[in-house]
Amino acid sequence: MSADTAAAVAAIRLGLQTLRHTALGDTADHEDQAHVLQALYDDRHREGSVLGMVSDMLTDLGLTLGDQGAEDAAEAVDEAAAYVQDSAGLRLERARTVLTGQRNRT
Repeated sequence: MSADTAAAVAAIRLGLQTLRHTALGDTADHEDQAHVLQALYDDRHREGSVLGMVSDMLTDLGLTLGDQGAEDAAEAVDEAAAYVQDSAGLRLERARTVLTGQRNRT
C-alpha cells in the first residue's frame, strides 16, 4: 500500500471512530444516532455523505477500469457502487427516518 493510500485509510478510520463514538458513546441518544446515520447516508445530499462518496468513487473507478479494458472488474465495481448507495444507503435512510419519527412523537 502506498503512503498516500495508507494516509487516506488512516483519515477514514479516524473519521469513522469519531462517528462511532458519537453514535455509541455513553451519552448518545437517538438524535445523535440519527445525525450519524445522516452523515453516513443522506438521500437529499448523497454527494456529501460517506456512502455517497464511496459510491461515487467506486463508480468513477468502474468507468476507468472499463476504459482500460477490464470490463469484468468494471462491472463488479459498478455493482458494488450501486449496492452501497441503493441497498445500504436506503436502509440507513429508513432507519434514520424511524429514529427521527420516534423523536418527534416523544
